[in-house]
Amino acid sequence: MNDIRVLDNFLGDARRQRVWDYLDQPGWAHGAYSSGAPDAPRYFYKHFAGYQKSAQEDRDPNAIGNELQAAAPLIAEVWEALLHKPLRAQRLSRCYANRMPAGVGGGVHLDSDCKDHLTAIYYPQAGWNADQGGETLFFNRSGSEVVKAVVPKPDRLVIFPGTIPHAARPIYAAGPDAVRITLMFKTLGRRA
Repeated sequence: MNDIRVLDNFLGDARRQRVWDYLDQPGWAHGAYSSGAPDAPRYFYKHFAGYQKSAQEDRDPNAIGNELQAAAPLIAEVWEALLHKPLRAQRLSRCYANRMPAGVGGGVHLDSDCKDHLTAIYYPQAGWNADQGGETLFFNRSGSEVVKAVVPKPDRLVIFPGTIPHAARPIYAAGPDAVRITLMFKTLGRRA
């Protein structure tokens, strides 16, 4: 799909490592999910800024970038990098990270029902190989066919409209360090 953009070497290895080290710290909450089904897998998350449940919350979308800067200055640096090129025409609506241990993935879902709302997923881990899994799968509108798979290559960024059905697949590695951590930025189109 042409609407799905993949950018490699987004931050460079030194900045990628700083982001990983920052995210791979205690402070994760449990209970995030991407499917509303009662038996949907739950995983860990860190909320940094913006809407927590719905864009209908009483929030000033123009203040969310400042909220991110106050809560997580390093993550705000990543947002600034996004604003300089790939997301220059967007406003931040939410920023958070997900942590999925081995064997845990997400359900097929949409991030938005508005075409101008984008999602950017950043993969900060240091290594990846094909046997580990952890891909982000993108589906056709009905969710019946995979149209693209993006592997969680270190320092990769994928940007796509929130209207594209997608899902995080579990990693299959073993051991205490077997984890899929992603950093998400959800955005709204700029007001004219």
